[in-house]
Amino acid sequence: MTAPMVQLAFALQSYEDPLSAAMAHTTEYDPLILHANSDHKISFLCVLPDDAHEGDIISLSATHLAARNARYFVTYTLKQADLEQGTIILAFDKVTCSDDYVLQMMLHGLHATLKDSAQFDVSVNAFKCGYVSDDPTPLALTKSLSFRQYLSSFSSSFLSFF
Repeated sequence: MTAPMVQLAFALQSYEDPLSAAMAHTTEYDPLILHANSDHKISFLCVLPDDAHEGDIISLSATHLAARNARYFVTYTLKQADLEQGTIILAFDKVTCSDDYVLQMMLHGLHATLKDSAQFDVSVNAFKCGYVSDDPTPLALTKSLSFRQYLSSFSSSFLSFF
């Protein structure tokens, strides 16, 4: 099963243009429903704005509604060939669970200045049960790490009394 690629654009769509009306699913106001493919990936076709230049960085992040950090994140530095084509393909790998997110697409220019941004409400649907890692973390490593954290926390608490 392959999921269709979602097209995202920085510019708001105009409903007067018939081509834009056909792609109205990319507006900021309507929620998007994203389906991961059998490789646990979601692919995006990002339309580059007119003010994009070689060396600019475009990024996509998906943040859960109740979280502060992005669950899925991808970044890409634009090349001259990308500018000539006018689009790039970005993908979220290892989609683990189905939930609602806020998707942000940002274009950063020279000195990390924000040139363009767009935000979308999305509902992500994982493929079957979602991505599961083949290499589970051993329990012994987790325990030793937690003991080390406990010891560090205890020593910092003890030193705070003085």
